[in-house]
Amino acid sequence: MKRALVALVFAVVLLGADRTGVAAGSPQPDPASQLAIIDQIRAQLGSNLADALAAQQQLRQSLQDNATQQAQVAAQIEEAQAKIADLDQQIAQDQQQEAWLSNRIDTERMQLRQLARAAYESPGSVLVTLAESRSLSDLFTRVADLNVAGSRASSIKSSLANDMSRLQDLLAKEQSDRDAQAALKVQLDAQLTQLKALEAQQEKAVADLDVKIQQTRSEMYLLNRQSAQLAQEVTDMLQQQQDAIIAAAMQSVWAQLQLWLQSNNVGHIQTSSGHSTKYRFIWPEPTAQISQGFGPTTYWFEPPYAGYPHFHTGIDLVAPFGTPVFAADDGIVALVGSSSSGYGNYVVIAHAGGFDTLYGHLSTALVKVGQSVTQGTVVGLEGSTGNSTGPHLHFELRVSQRPVDPTPYLPPGAPSAFKG
Repeated sequence: MKRALVALVFAVVLLGADRTGVAAGSPQPDPASQLAIIDQIRAQLGSNLADALAAQQQLRQSLQDNATQQAQVAAQIEEAQAKIADLDQQIAQDQQQEAWLSNRIDTERMQLRQLARAAYESPGSVLVTLAESRSLSDLFTRVADLNVAGSRASSIKSSLANDMSRLQDLLAKEQSDRDAQAALKVQLDAQLTQLKALEAQQEKAVADLDVKIQQTRSEMYLLNRQSAQLAQEVTDMLQQQQDAIIAAAMQSVWAQLQLWLQSNNVGHIQTSSGHSTKYRFIWPEPTAQISQGFGPTTYWFEPPYAGYPHFHTGIDLVAPFGTPVFAADDGIVALVGSSSSGYGNYVVIAHAGGFDTLYGHLSTALVKVGQSVTQGTVVGLEGSTGNSTGPHLHFELRVSQRPVDPTPYLPPGAPSAFKG
């Protein structure tokens, strides 16, 4: 696609030169050539429109996924809130029971203290009670009654203490459960806020792309009434539209990744046995050559980023068509997708620590979403799909969703099989 548009721009420039010649008295440009250029512009407009509609469809699908996830998170928040309310009610009831038990224990203790004090202050009263026995049998009965009363008081005290201990353990567990639900709700609230912010970004991208689509359709309609003398202006517009379409297609991929990360906690990933001990990543194509580095570029077909009109968010590696592409690090396959513009056929792997890698322009992907991969796993084959001028691999590294230069994380020098 890049080559076709570059050729078209070149043809229009030549046509512009012809127009300059006309102003100086040169012969009129060949009408057949003008018509051919207009036909090329019309074809490019149609291609741009198809790419824009595909990118818009991806964004709309991402919006639908976002809405589904928001509904799921909202339901989880409601469930957590209901559990918190139930636990609050249970805790309140158990606290009332705790207060009642505490009063009972205090009452029993007071009665035992009073009994002990009475026996201490009037020891004769007990002897008098025993002396008043009418017979030996009556004496034994009175002694047994005293023992039973003392044993019962001790048993009640012990039972109340056990009840209090069990109730306090129950309260502690209920409070712990409530704290866990409250923490979950805070986490879910934050997740819902992030989803809504992402939704706003996606809606803006869809709206911006819709404007480009309408402009393209308008230009296609007006082109039938225009002469080739307006071709340069149309070509400039094509370039701007292509930038917007590519950027939208790329953004849709990372929007989908954000949704995946919201639902899937990568957490700690066990380092595989054959992993490099010195470098976080290995070269995904160890025999390739770097054709384009990371950062600002003069290539007009790269989308804007970080205030630059054109920015390459990864590095391009060139190797023969069909060359195996390796996972640069252990991780989990988060996305496997395809786009008519932007990354073409791509694979995104989520790694520990907020690192994500993308492998774009593949001829085919060889992994599935959710699959665990180790460093060196073949994830796809090099191709030239999407916004590509020829067979190559677009390797992109993002840390916390922000593109960074991957070379500091790779073995130094040119691509190689070195691990270290």
